[in-house]
Amino acid sequence: MKSTKKIQTLDEYLAQKTKKDIYNEKYKKSISDARGDDPEKLIDDLGLKVGKYSLRTRIRENPWLKTGRPSSQATSWLYKTVFKNPQIYQYKKSLLYQGGLFTFEYKNPKYKGTAQLPWFDKYPLVLSLGPIVTKLGVRNLGFNLHLVPPKIRIIIVCQVFELYKRLYRYQIFYKKDGPVKIKYQYILKSLDKYGADFCVRMYIPARQHAIVLFPYKEWSKAIFLPSRGYDGVKAQKLISLWRKHIRTKGFGTTANIDWSSKI
Repeated sequence: MKSTKKIQTLDEYLAQKTKKDIYNEKYKKSISDARGDDPEKLIDDLGLKVGKYSLRTRIRENPWLKTGRPSSQATSWLYKTVFKNPQIYQYKKSLLYQGGLFTFEYKNPKYKGTAQLPWFDKYPLVLSLGPIVTKLGVRNLGFNLHLVPPKIRIIIVCQVFELYKRLYRYQIFYKKDGPVKIKYQYILKSLDKYGADFCVRMYIPARQHAIVLFPYKEWSKAIFLPSRGYDGVKAQKLISLWRKHIRTKGFGTTANIDWSSKI
């Protein structure tokens, strides 16, 4: 006698799945788009040109440095140029693509005002590590550069760019400004002495607002943007917390490091 296979009900199907599995399936395409393709093999196979763009050189030659007030110049640029040109800078998706540099409003974190989150940055400047799936849902993972001293920010961004310069140059040369597949653990290892892990944060997409994407050629300006507001902590206290973190790891890196010799 031919057996008939029982058809699962929706409830039975969901019972076998973890929340993480469900989120993985639900956001599969969006996550794939944010992580992008890896053009490394394409570059090699076709011998594609990728140019010689140098982020280090662009930062060193930024005229704002000569004024002695690069953060003020960057803030002025943000309000007068970036916010007034949404067609260039506005990012309309909720998942931050891997390898990109973003800023956004994040004024209402899930654990705001609790022991789990005693302080936070209301306007993060995030070098995205791409979206990840947790049992609570999809999260945007990245380095919030506002949580480390200004000179350390420059070092982190430049070293990440150098580690993946072929991929970044490919995006710049072909005017793509799309995802760059950067490896989280590989980056952290190379940036350990600068305390990069101190500024790794996860963000709930639905709580992010007014997202700005900085094109790769604008990084030499965006890196000087200060936070427009911390909640529960002062900038000087943040540097103190970062310094303590560095010391516990056994490194003597200082906030006043000569960044130009490290990039």
